[in-house]
Amino acid sequence: METKFLLFLGLCAVVIPAGIHAVGRSERLKHLCVILLVWGTTHASAVSLNFFSRAWYRGTTRGFEFSWLDFLWIFLWVDELRHRKPGQRREWPHGLAIMGVFLAYNAVNVLLSEPRLFGLFELSKMFRAVMVYVTIAACVKNERDLRRLVAALAITVIYECFWVIHSRVVLGHSRADGTLFHPNTVSMFNLIAVPVLLAVALSDVGPRLKRLCGVATFLGSISVLCTVSRAGLVSLGLLLVAVALTCGALKPTPKTAGVAFLLLLAAIPVGLKLAPAFQARFDSEGGLSSEFGGKEHEGRGAYVHLARLMQEDHVFGVGLNNWSYAVSNQYGRMIGFGYIPYTGTEEAPPKGPIPAGSNVDAAQAPPGHSLYLITLGETGWPGVILFAAVWLSWFKMGASFFLKRSPALRSRFGIGVFFGLLGAFAQSFSEWEYRQTPLLFLLHILLGTLAAVYPARPSVTALPTKTLSRMARVSLKRE
Repeated sequence: METKFLLFLGLCAVVIPAGIHAVGRSERLKHLCVILLVWGTTHASAVSLNFFSRAWYRGTTRGFEFSWLDFLWIFLWVDELRHRKPGQRREWPHGLAIMGVFLAYNAVNVLLSEPRLFGLFELSKMFRAVMVYVTIAACVKNERDLRRLVAALAITVIYECFWVIHSRVVLGHSRADGTLFHPNTVSMFNLIAVPVLLAVALSDVGPRLKRLCGVATFLGSISVLCTVSRAGLVSLGLLLVAVALTCGALKPTPKTAGVAFLLLLAAIPVGLKLAPAFQARFDSEGGLSSEFGGKEHEGRGAYVHLARLMQEDHVFGVGLNNWSYAVSNQYGRMIGFGYIPYTGTEEAPPKGPIPAGSNVDAAQAPPGHSLYLITLGETGWPGVILFAAVWLSWFKMGASFFLKRSPALRSRFGIGVFFGLLGAFAQSFSEWEYRQTPLLFLLHILLGTLAAVYPARPSVTALPTKTLSRMARVSLKRE
């Protein structure tokens, strides 16, 4: 047994009971844990351990990961369990059933596939994300909790923008990566968060939170620009227009015209500064025809052929997180990619030399740059259908707020999450970053919050707990 694993068990034996006790005694500390869980998505790997790490594997997950964020949701989840009243009916958040079915399917998929180790890595991350979803859905009980979580999201986006600008201006990166280590991750992070912030900024919430969300919306958009992500820029523009139209913000009024003019003035110098970077990226990568050109390019077009080959050979896919292993050892050569095969799960594969004419840039295959093609290749059509059902259950929650639109915070938040989810969905056609811990946790935090305010109907739970208690005391006095 690894030494770090023994140290970790000792740490858990002290930290988890102490944390649960502290959170149970202090409501403020509990709220702080929720805020840190949101902000911590920008530093998910700051304090983390990877057990049985296979850092050399080019998969989407390379070990049994445990982050400092996991301590936070464990504190919150156990505290919620402890405060349940005897005989109180347990209410599961909407969508949990289909998420559980998809998780169970992937567990069976891992058991039936070879190798199993890489699949277990990914399965453990999926389980953690589901637990974040359940925990947040239980923790958000009233509108005050919702406002607090939205404020944490706005602060997080502003904080990340600072590091994006630092990456671009101080470090001189042509594509800014902030604290998230890759420009595409920063882009999707903001595609998820910024629509929510704009929708809340257009709600009837208090002026302080409204201004905070407005500033965060603008800075989050700047972050996407600094990543020089072509799909991210187009997607964000469409999402912001859709949110504005849905929330009635594009009505021709003097205030709307003034705000639009000021935003345009601020955006013009940024756009002019970054325009050469966008042009250089198109020129250096040969344009879209090269990137999606098919078998002869080690690009997104090739992943369609690889996924089809895997699905034809394996009805249930090659196994969760086994894309790189299967392509490097078998399927890459079928379409002219001469990857060097993996030798197993226990030792690092050779890094070279790469034979001439292999048509590849690295010794082993990267993850397919499409979440849905990876899902098809690794889990087959049954996995794709179940995954689609999971997304549909999420979209259903968000779409319900369109039927009862109002300027209320709950309504606007639901609409914002719908469009944030749409941004993640669209970006995932050309990226696999959904599986990265920061994005996976952020999305499940927002979805858990959405489940907490679902269904979209007026409810007394929209009032803060203290207000409810005050109303109850007044009612008793009158009686």
